[in-house]
Amino acid sequence: MEKAVVFDMDGVLVDSSARFAACLEKAGGRNREFWRCFLSDKYIHLDRPRREVAQIFREYKQRGYRVFVVSGRPLSMKAVTLGQLVELGVEPDGVFLKSKGYEVEHKVEVMRRLMRDYFIEAVFDDNPKVAEELGKLGLKVISP
Repeated sequence: MEKAVVFDMDGVLVDSSARFAACLEKAGGRNREFWRCFLSDKYIHLDRPRREVAQIFREYKQRGYRVFVVSGRPLSMKAVTLGQLVELGVEPDGVFLKSKGYEVEHKVEVMRRLMRDYFIEAVFDDNPKVAEELGKLGLKVISP
C-alpha cells in the first residue's frame, strides 16, 4: 500500500487568524453570519502562508509519499484554495473540499475512502474534534 499524508488548509497550511478575526467582527456575534463570512473568499486575502508547514509538505512529496489536502472549506472556495496552494509552492495529489455538512463528518468520510488505497502515516489538522474522530480510526493527527 502506498504511503500518504494529509494536510488541512485553515490553521495548517495557511494562517487564517486575520480572516477569522475580520469575520468575527463583521458577524457581530451571529454564528451563522460568521461561518458564512469565514467560508467565503471575501477576506481570503488576509490569510498568510505557513511556509514551514509547506516545507514539510514538500519533504513528504520528495520522499515519495502521496500528499492530499482535506479541508472543511466548501466547494465554492475551490479556485481560491487552488490559488493558495500554488502560492505555497505545493502540488497535492488530490484536494477534497466539502460539498455539504460539517467539517468533522466530511474529513472522516474522506479519510475512510483514502484508507482503502493508502497507508495514512499522518494527518496535519488543528481541529481537536477532527483529531478525536480521526484518532478513533487509528490515525495519527499532528497539530502544527
